Amino acid sequence: MTQYKDEVEKRREELKEEQLDNEVSFIEVVFKDGKWERETTGFKSGRRIVKYNDKRRKDTIEWL
Repeated sequence: MTQYKDEVEKRREELKEEQLDNEVSFIEVVFKDGKWERETTGFKSGRRIVKYNDKRRKDTIEWL
């Protein structure tokens, strides 16, 4: 079983990073004229996703 020790440790680290990427740190919603204009979701891994109500604008993903 010791032959797989490095692979198990590598996978364990990948799972920790994946867990951080799925944990939401904050959600911010910006309203304008009574409707939501922009929603920003921040994750603990440093990733931010900005979603726009205007369908002409694409969602953006930022890394901090």
